[in-house]
Amino acid sequence: MTQPLDRTSRIAAVGELDEEQGEFWVENPFMMPLLGENLSAYERNCLFWNVGGDRFLDASFASAADIDSDSRSVVAADFDGDGAVDLLVGSVGGGSLRLFQNQVPQQNHLRLQLTGRACNHQAIGSRITLRVGQRRIYRDVFSANGFMGQGPVETLIGVGAAERIDEIEIRWPDGSRQVLHDVAANQTLAVEQASSAPTDSGL
Repeated sequence: MTQPLDRTSRIAAVGELDEEQGEFWVENPFMMPLLGENLSAYERNCLFWNVGGDRFLDASFASAADIDSDSRSVVAADFDGDGAVDLLVGSVGGGSLRLFQNQVPQQNHLRLQLTGRACNHQAIGSRITLRVGQRRIYRDVFSANGFMGQGPVETLIGVGAAERIDEIEIRWPDGSRQVLHDVAANQTLAVEQASSAPTDSGL
């Protein structure tokens, strides 16, 4: 629109339209609902599976998440508490939300729930470093915000076949650090800032 503040402005098409390809032109975008036009693009969703490093496999069909819908938002979180990340997908045009349960066999994991004291209560902005053998795993605590969707403030970390984590270092948003040693995998670990006695519960 060249006249964004004029709701009555009409602008003619700048060229020929290929209607067979679905092209259309509305002289005034505020007229789109009346004319029954919309900008929704009903393309199949895609899901890519990481197979190591920067390599991905197109697993769209096998996942059943490749729905033909105008999806706009997705929240990745462990909705059923089994340690695997599920997907909640929302689409425009009405209809219910779709929850895709992750049924891929899982290895070991750790769920961390941090509580800040000298910093913000949800510890947003913390950096978590896990040492598992020769591996270093890094996670930042934040509320995952996407378009029209927000995930929970929770950190779920996969540790592969490891049954114990050698060391967990938490760098809180205020710069202080806290270190835990020899932590068992497959549990929910709640850690308070500056607390030497974290509480845990098995999953």
